[in-house]
Amino acid sequence: MTANNDIDQLEYGQWISLTNVSILPLDIDYYWSAYDDYFDYLSALSGRTNFQKETGLGKPNNGPGSIVSFDFEGMKVRDRLLINDRKNYVWKLDIPEATELFTLYQVTTTAKKVDNGTEVTVVVEFVLQSEERDKREAALNTFKKYFGLRSSELQNFLKRRDGDKYHELPQTK
Repeated sequence: MTANNDIDQLEYGQWISLTNVSILPLDIDYYWSAYDDYFDYLSALSGRTNFQKETGLGKPNNGPGSIVSFDFEGMKVRDRLLINDRKNYVWKLDIPEATELFTLYQVTTTAKKVDNGTEVTVVVEFVLQSEERDKREAALNTFKKYFGLRSSELQNFLKRRDGDKYHELPQTK
């Protein structure tokens, strides 16, 4: 995980950007299939419970504009899918309103094919909500705890979803 170290991440109102790049031993199209069902993928991530799709009033069920709500760390959160570009491998979501942790929050995931699999880059940008530094620090630590788990959780999601059909690419040394 990399961060912009030129800033004080805990300064009130600071826009924080964290990046995680990983190589997964998966074919890019197989990797990207995890994003085919927005609701199923998000419900597989740790720390989240009580998932609901928000439907009605013209909201899409599983594409850009779809909203999923869930409980996270004792609060209600709503994630909105903005982009799922299967051709260019770009997936982006945000929160349509502030939570107890974040004033603003967006995640952009991109993928590209590499020799032994798929290079996945996840960029998360956010502004911490609390005016109290110790609460901002606790929120940042909570976020970092879960952020580091997401690549392995995606692979575990594919393993559960596909069972015997799950397939990793052979690795060369």
